Amino acid sequence: MEDKIKTIEIDGVEFPFNLDKAFEKDGHVYCRECEERIDSDPLNYLGNKKILFRRQCKCVREEESLRKVKEEADHIRRFKEECFLTSRNLISCTFDKLIAPDRQEVIIARNFVKNFKELSKENNGLIFHGNVGTGKTYLAACIANKIIEDYQIRVKMRNIPQIINDIEKGGFDIDKNDYYRKLSSVSLLILDDFGIERNTEYVNEMVYQIINTRYESKKPTIISTNIPLGVIMNSSNDIDKERIYSRLREMCIPVKIAGKDIRTELGRKKLRQTRDLLLGDR
Repeated sequence: MEDKIKTIEIDGVEFPFNLDKAFEKDGHVYCRECEERIDSDPLNYLGNKKILFRRQCKCVREEESLRKVKEEADHIRRFKEECFLTSRNLISCTFDKLIAPDRQEVIIARNFVKNFKELSKENNGLIFHGNVGTGKTYLAACIANKIIEDYQIRVKMRNIPQIINDIEKGGFDIDKNDYYRKLSSVSLLILDDFGIERNTEYVNEMVYQIINTRYESKKPTIISTNIPLGVIMNSSNDIDKERIYSRLREMCIPVKIAGKDIRTELGRKKLRQTRDLLLGDR
């Protein structure tokens, strides 16, 4: 079989290349595909010696660029799957799909993403509060998706019952402190539907541990809740609750989610699209 590797001498330095991928012309080596030169100018090395480097031609640069794009897309996909482990439907939540993109809470959410690095240094999070169905979960998921896309960092979105279930399923095999540490290590933790969990001493202690580990790790947390803001912002006679709420008052900025029931609006939009699809041309 004919040897596909050829070596030429350039300014006294040997330069090997694959004949299937490159060719020689005027004492230099060029890519067969894009015809860009792939040998560098000789550089002095250790005084009296010279060395040649292999340049990246257009083909290699484009291949490397595509590889990085694919790698980035894989990271984003994996991080989103980890974020929405039990609610994969939220992966599709984006700011672009919001019915009222100019609402104040949406602007705040977008700015939270835009300034996330600065806000995270100060452990600044958000409390989305408002009536049922106004879009708190959807908006929180929009933030999660956009932060993962823009910064390629880990975000987790859970509700307290899911976390409790994770811990209880693990039984004696799970180290609670280690589990809390993992929750504290993610760049952003979103606790959805905060307040739907059972109001027991055991549950309240777990909630406090989750919130407190985030507080001590100085990493931001977003809360979505139907609990009236006054209950959270004012001191409570319930010591267990007050420990939790006092931490949240330090960590999170309240944002009221008002307006129409977003679930109803999205449902109507979906019904209109389905109706138009089924009726077609008449």
